[in-house]
Amino acid sequence: MKLKDWYKENKRNFSLSELNVIFKGFARDGLVSLSREGNRLLGKKQIEKLDKIRVDRSKGVPLALSLDREEFFGFSFKVNKDALIPRPETELLTEAAQELISKNSLEKILDLCSGCGNIGISLDKLITADLKVYLSDLSLKSLALARENAVNLGTKVKIVNSNLFSAFKKDSFDLIITNPPYVESENIKGSLSYEPKLALDGGKDGLNLIKKIIAQAYKYLTDKGYLIMEFGYGQKKKIEDIICKNRQYKIKQWIKDYGKNWRGVVLQKRG
Repeated sequence: MKLKDWYKENKRNFSLSELNVIFKGFARDGLVSLSREGNRLLGKKQIEKLDKIRVDRSKGVPLALSLDREEFFGFSFKVNKDALIPRPETELLTEAAQELISKNSLEKILDLCSGCGNIGISLDKLITADLKVYLSDLSLKSLALARENAVNLGTKVKIVNSNLFSAFKKDSFDLIITNPPYVESENIKGSLSYEPKLALDGGKDGLNLIKKIIAQAYKYLTDKGYLIMEFGYGQKKKIEDIICKNRQYKIKQWIKDYGKNWRGVVLQKRG
């Protein structure tokens, strides 16, 4: 079978962008572009992998899990069922962190609830100045994945197993950035059911971990240090109320995702 024939048979099952990602995933086998490689004969292993992707798609399996890869800030991260798949909206929070680090010469960074390590590793790759980047997570399996990504991408981040801040009693950070579990329990279904519940489930209102982070994070920030946190659709008002009641932070910026929905906040510890 030729690549263009597989494409004709399966193009209705995928968007054009998804097909581009699939073909890019075969770069190691020399299969990169449909327009350039359409007449290429597919090998047995290639056909088997493409057919598995098609079957996975029919079951609702996220494409990243079928390919074992997801791009974040142009870096290729290994992904699996042990950690959350990086999302495009999280790049917007990482951009905000990059700007803060550069403008304020921040040095010590904590990627809290780090998952596969995409935020912390990307910051370490993007910032030219010397950084001390820590990745922490409760899940040992996700930390193993983060360690593998750190090695593959040539970074020297520190990997720490921690239940929120339990491993950092004597530490303080210039910046804490986090993409915590914030999905309402009843909404973990469909494609989300293929990702770890520990990385998704924020309880009934989605705010269980967010409340704890807001209540504790300021204790682990340097004077006027920053906290950047992602949250879910429709949660902004409740989170704003939690922040105001806490009184330990100044709200510096609210961040919208690509769909113009509020999805993140930048806070600064009050001096």
